[in-house]
Amino acid sequence: MFKKLKIEKRYITYGILVLVFGLLLLIGYKVINNSGNILMSLEAIFRNFFIIIAPIFYGFILSYLLFRPVLYVQRLFIKLYERASEKKASESIESAFRILSIVIVLAIIIGTIILIINFVLPPIIENIKVLLGKLPQYKEQINLWLQEVATQLNENNIEVQSTGQVADKIVNKVSFLSDKFLSFIAKGIIDLSSFVLNSVLTAIFTFYFLKDKESLFGNFRRIRDVLMPGKVGRAVTIFFRDLDEVVGKFLIAEIFDCIIVGIVSTILLVIIKHPFAILIGFMAGVTNIIPFVGPVIGAALAFGLGVFTSFGLGVAGAILLLLYQQVDGNFIQPKIVGDKIGLSPIWILIVVLIGGNYFGAMGMILSMPIAGLIKIYFNRYAAHKRVVNDNKL
Repeated sequence: MFKKLKIEKRYITYGILVLVFGLLLLIGYKVINNSGNILMSLEAIFRNFFIIIAPIFYGFILSYLLFRPVLYVQRLFIKLYERASEKKASESIESAFRILSIVIVLAIIIGTIILIINFVLPPIIENIKVLLGKLPQYKEQINLWLQEVATQLNENNIEVQSTGQVADKIVNKVSFLSDKFLSFIAKGIIDLSSFVLNSVLTAIFTFYFLKDKESLFGNFRRIRDVLMPGKVGRAVTIFFRDLDEVVGKFLIAEIFDCIIVGIVSTILLVIIKHPFAILIGFMAGVTNIIPFVGPVIGAALAFGLGVFTSFGLGVAGAILLLLYQQVDGNFIQPKIVGDKIGLSPIWILIVVLIGGNYFGAMGMILSMPIAGLIKIYFNRYAAHKRVVNDNKL
């Protein structure tokens, strides 16, 4: 008779752990061995997933940007109704005015896009085509100027890089950027059917997000209360309120200011008959969202593209844009944007440099509102510490 074999629990535990560890090693080996394929598969999954949810994402962003204009129009209708009927608007009346306001705002947006496609985009494309056609001529002109500069520097025993190489670099960079823009437009035309479908779906999601904003946020609050009850839920709510106050309102106001800068810059350059007025005005508006750097880019383009027509035109274009940027920065922008960030100019310059160095143009754009948000939480923490220290005394 065999004696009954006694198996201690710890040996079973050790065996299971060894088995699990071995399986993990095997899985890890397979993952590392096929990491390229796995990463490509994950990338494809995420890319396809984003393509599917893109209209929802764009609809959410657009509804966030348009909610305040819609609310303004709705309140205007309600005020007019209550003044005319001499009674408070019912919930159904307010809902009807919300739908009417959404339709009006979306119609304005769609109409603006149609106007841009029909009247703004063609001149920009034409400007780029003209610029590309004149690049050989501009290259020769740049080469002549650089040769004159090199001659002066060589007379003072200062060695310089081959002027031909410098001219080639400048022209190739301009050509590359212009080709990229035109290929982007061409790709949009080729993918027109997909673009139209996504635009329609985005408009539908935007409409319903704006219409049912309060009920949607009510559902989010209930989900928050279930998943993050108590202090955590309140902290998350406060964070998103601060995010909306600092980042959201700042970016919305900045976008509106960029539109004004683009329109006024174009008008100023058209007045002095700058050959690339619309292209430069468009770029001045787009880059204006980048603090400090944006205004300089617009003026530099006005000078760089105007100087080939005449030196005086280039200087006049640059001076006009710089003067207007001063007016915008000191009078118009403060009225539109206000003190949303609460940072001094020196701190703005520091955070813009840090953001641009690590994250490029997007880092420069988002560095200011993010720094403003950090300042809010730092001030709250400092105030809390002061109260705690005062209570200890």
